Amino acid sequence: MMRKFLLPVSLLLLLAGCQTAPKPVAPPSAAPGAIADPFWPADGHFAAKGRTSSWSGFRAKNVERRTLFALHKAQDQDAVVFVGDSITEGWRTFEQDFAGLPVRVVNRGIGGDTTPNLLYRLQDDVLDLHPRALVVLIGTNDLGEHTSPSDIARNLRMFHERVRAAYPQIPIAWCLVMPRKADDTYPKRIHKLNEFIAKIAAFDPLITVCDTFTPFALPDGSSISEDFRPDHLHPSPAGYAIWRSVLYPVVSGWNLAP
Repeated sequence: MMRKFLLPVSLLLLLAGCQTAPKPVAPPSAAPGAIADPFWPADGHFAAKGRTSSWSGFRAKNVERRTLFALHKAQDQDAVVFVGDSITEGWRTFEQDFAGLPVRVVNRGIGGDTTPNLLYRLQDDVLDLHPRALVVLIGTNDLGEHTSPSDIARNLRMFHERVRAAYPQIPIAWCLVMPRKADDTYPKRIHKLNEFIAKIAAFDPLITVCDTFTPFALPDGSSISEDFRPDHLHPSPAGYAIWRSVLYPVVSGWNLAP
């Protein structure tokens, strides 16, 4: 069966980092065992719809990754920035797979991330890098926290507005949310969220929507087993190879030469 990797926006609408980060030092007022977290709102409030991850390891993962991002901030300027959650963070062959591009690629994925935290860290982790281009994949963890597709879409529109206010002309590859195990109502909600993503992209000619749903999906909307790990959420090496085959023609077609 032939896999179709890229879909035009109009058709979509019709189809209705391995370095060990320094261990943060807890401030004197921190409770024993607490995570020193300079990367979190002091009052715990995020100005976005929905929730941050309920995964017990998320706060520590967020500190680990954002500390690493801060250390690499100077050297990661003027690159293609990939931003997202664990699916982005876990791309182990990332630099090798995009070595043919005329510019560097940098990974700003954080395992467990949702759109409220992405918006909170957007300036420091993405916009301050003066990106040459963006690749975006986010939203599955929001669905896991039972945030509605419409509320996730509201956050994604805020994301898009802030990116465009800072960088009106950079190209963006916006990846559709991948399928996952067909329990609960994931297939229906993923389909609805991907429709919203297509609608956001329809008003921006510099966005290419990458169909990272269809190549991975079974007829019932669940994920193809061999393309994912046993959790049916995170891509296997074969899955990452498919993702690259979707993305590389897009990013290599941009005029990114210095």
